[in-house]
Amino acid sequence: MGEFLLDQKLVDRLVAEMEYELERKGPPENFPQFPDIPSARYTSKDFYDLEQKYLWNNSWLVAGRVEDIPKPGDYFLFDETGIPLIVLRGNDNKIRCFSNTCRHRGAPVVREKEGTIRHLQCQYHSWTYGIDNGELLAVPDERDFVDLCKEDRGLPEISCDTWGGWIWININPSASPLMEFLGKIPEEMNQYQCENLRLVGTDHREVNCNWKVAIEAFQEVYHFRFIHDRGGWTSLDSRGGTMGLLKHGNSRMVVPRSKQMVEKFGMESWKDFKVVEDPLGLENIPTVHPIVHCTSYSFTIFPNFISPVGATGFPIMLFFPAGIDKTKIRIYHYAPDWGDGDPPEAWKQRIAEFAVVIDEDVWNLDAMQKAMESPTYDGTPLCYQERRIYNMQEVIDRVIGVERIPSEMSVPQLLDSYIEE
Repeated sequence: MGEFLLDQKLVDRLVAEMEYELERKGPPENFPQFPDIPSARYTSKDFYDLEQKYLWNNSWLVAGRVEDIPKPGDYFLFDETGIPLIVLRGNDNKIRCFSNTCRHRGAPVVREKEGTIRHLQCQYHSWTYGIDNGELLAVPDERDFVDLCKEDRGLPEISCDTWGGWIWININPSASPLMEFLGKIPEEMNQYQCENLRLVGTDHREVNCNWKVAIEAFQEVYHFRFIHDRGGWTSLDSRGGTMGLLKHGNSRMVVPRSKQMVEKFGMESWKDFKVVEDPLGLENIPTVHPIVHCTSYSFTIFPNFISPVGATGFPIMLFFPAGIDKTKIRIYHYAPDWGDGDPPEAWKQRIAEFAVVIDEDVWNLDAMQKAMESPTYDGTPLCYQERRIYNMQEVIDRVIGVERIPSEMSVPQLLDSYIEE
């Protein structure tokens, strides 16, 4: 299996973990009982404000793709978190992110959502900034400003880095390095050759619930055989799912196929992994391990990135708050490079099929949010299968600062000893 870019020792461990999950009679010995998640974490303006100030301003977030700005001077705007930013490629070919707010009176430095520029010039009073370091280059009627120090008035630079072909930004200028934050994930996702993938389609939605209600729907498969029933059977055996809790709130979920899918794939058992030809005829990425063909394999990158990866390409899902009870879900589908011309026609069907699954996953979310706002609902009890959700809640508190969170809204830190090294 030398051609597959996934460590066989990891594969063997995942198989052993799925075997254990299928055979266990209860949670592992001494696994903690989770206290109810306080509903105020999903409904309180105070908690929402803490997230806005301390979580979203201190997290690595995907802003776009490297190929979105291929030439020096190319840029796009990013304001998904409510802070106006500009991401651009400098004359030195380096990708940077700056505040899209003029240091004079706060007008946008750039208004068009994307394009190519030689410099950054505010349309209000024409203060002009460089694209390589954001320095203030020119001020009309500079003589009328007393002791203006242009060196101190450049555009604030935002932490920015790339991995997997995605451009990541972090408002915190002292953020830990992106690769340190990602930990094991780049190595485990190397098999997908992410930097060579191309955008093949999008599906953007807005749902009427808190962002955590939305993303939690994709952090477990406890719901799978109920929400995704296909006339008495489903494609996964949710009882065997293994949940890898990784550092910094990141996680991995691998779930074996159901008996019906094992038969459909011509497998001798759920762990008879093999390369499976795509039923729509889509091209397989040759370096993807057979375990990915024959399981449901997904990653969460804290706080808002979900990717159910696949051998022919895959979507990434990004969740952004649009209010206490509103969430923007951005879904981007990526495929192997197909060369010139339009993408393979079969991708339209693949994206449509995934949209049906998303419809099922978000069906309950509006009602769940209303329930959490009701005085009859005071908390959410989670089970062992839902431990990725509890882990995310723990990390939210740590990023915000446990000391900042009112005691009635906090969650005890219970899972540190279950984090993979």
